[in-house]
Amino acid sequence: MAGNESASYPPVFITAAPSITSFSTKPQTRFPIGGDIYEVDTAGKSYSLTNPDPQTLRFEIRPGDKAYYDDADGEECDRAEIERTTNSGDQEHIAGGTPIHINYQFKVEANGPNGSFINTANWFVTSEMQTTAASGSPAFAIQLDGNHLQIVARYCPVGLDPSNAAGNVTHLTLWTDPNPIHTGQYINIEIRANVSDDSSGYLQVWVNGNNVANYHGPLGFGTPTYWMYGLYRNAGPSETVAAYFRNMTLTTGSGPPGVTSRPPLTQGAMLSPARLDPCRTRSKNSDTL
Repeated sequence: MAGNESASYPPVFITAAPSITSFSTKPQTRFPIGGDIYEVDTAGKSYSLTNPDPQTLRFEIRPGDKAYYDDADGEECDRAEIERTTNSGDQEHIAGGTPIHINYQFKVEANGPNGSFINTANWFVTSEMQTTAASGSPAFAIQLDGNHLQIVARYCPVGLDPSNAAGNVTHLTLWTDPNPIHTGQYINIEIRANVSDDSSGYLQVWVNGNNVANYHGPLGFGTPTYWMYGLYRNAGPSETVAAYFRNMTLTTGSGPPGVTSRPPLTQGAMLSPARLDPCRTRSKNSDTL
């Protein structure tokens, strides 16, 4: 498939399809996806977040779209995301050392000539395990590098300041798809992770069943994390971007029900510095799993 933009992705097989209920588009409101609660972090436009069917969300960003907290935080960005929360609206934190399993399907709409996808952002996050550390950057993220899917990870050695300004955070690019993303076609993404800032940390990612990232080592900043997904990029690009996410599942602990366990993998990812995503963490009350 190298260099063949018209080739189709293999079929996506789904083991479970959690439903989106009590859907809301209004920023700072919440709705369930299966057993999880998510809060709306968008500009509140009619196009920012829609619900085409009970398993699917469509996100769209245009230049200048921000969440309600971005100006207060000094963020120069375009954003349409949702974040996993409690019923009261606090971020649903996952304690370090907790096995995490995430599965969903993702596709982008064409926004360029001849069905192409254009992305001129310096950084563009589509899903992220955000952190409560002072760094503000996610422990790991699935993002877009131009029109290529990319996986990045970050960590800070124990005992050092994890803020971006301190310069102690290590940024790793675990994988960049050599082929451009295909518009209008779903990609199946599976993530298994343990966000721990010691040797027990790991991040394993499968794209359409292929193991593309297999990192073992410190991950994150020694603080709890929470899950966010949607569209989030630096301010400046002029293009509109829209994407679909469907069948989102997130479970914690070993061997979640209904999911086939995967055998242990050996380290095989080539690591290189990743571009900094300067996203910041909002202050909310802790609610650690």
